[in-house]
Amino acid sequence: MNYQDAMELCERHISQHLGEPTTARQLADLTGYSLYHFCHVFRAHFDVSVGGYVRRAALDRAAAMITGGTPIIEASLDAGFDTAAGFSKAFRRQFGMSATEYRQQHFNGRKTMDFIIEKKDAFSAIGYFLTPTEEKIDLLESGAYWFGADFSGQPQYPTDSSVNGEIGMWTNPDETDGVLKYFFGYISDNGTPDGFVKIDLSAAEYAVFEVPVAKTFTNGGEELAANIRSTWKYIFTQWFDASTYAFDENGESFEFYHGEVTKLYVPVKAKG
Repeated sequence: MNYQDAMELCERHISQHLGEPTTARQLADLTGYSLYHFCHVFRAHFDVSVGGYVRRAALDRAAAMITGGTPIIEASLDAGFDTAAGFSKAFRRQFGMSATEYRQQHFNGRKTMDFIIEKKDAFSAIGYFLTPTEEKIDLLESGAYWFGADFSGQPQYPTDSSVNGEIGMWTNPDETDGVLKYFFGYISDNGTPDGFVKIDLSAAEYAVFEVPVAKTFTNGGEELAANIRSTWKYIFTQWFDASTYAFDENGESFEFYHGEVTKLYVPVKAKG
């Protein structure tokens, strides 16, 4: 096996077994080289030892997981670190900052999402509830529940009813089994037409995040729904940890839709 093929084989093996012990002896045997000769070739090719390469690759994947919304502790375990202290030290050495600081600066390959704090007066919305058939709902994975939902049995909106925008939100938990319902409707203080329900939201202070615009609206909004879910995940797995705000349990989170603009509203209060 020539050197180039041997090193490409090592790269693939290490990538496929990140989080598992990989030794120079294993790789030497894999390529058919003696340990002494292999270590010289590996360092000449990658400019680092086997152990250094494996740590670097594991930390690169952990960083990608963290920017994609994976909790730091989960990413560190996936990378093969047994202790948080060991992961923290290695991460800082490689990236020049803590994992938390890295997470604050990146989100799915871009800078941390901008947000504004907005005080919103009480308002009402008119629409209908969609009761999920699933027994358990992961709210971080079930944002934009309208995507794929069956609206065929629901009444049609009155003409020009959505001029002020629409909202989607998980609310009204059942007192017995705790199952939430997904409300979808238009913002309005007018009367409630037959077949619709009206919900009232109290005045609150919100952190407001604008969802990245979908490049395409094919497949019934699949890309927009995915962007909404990843933004919810970012807010609750990253932003709250790093911000000076805490979730205000007296309010309710909701999705706001108006034309091509989609925003997520999260009720907040100062920490402490």
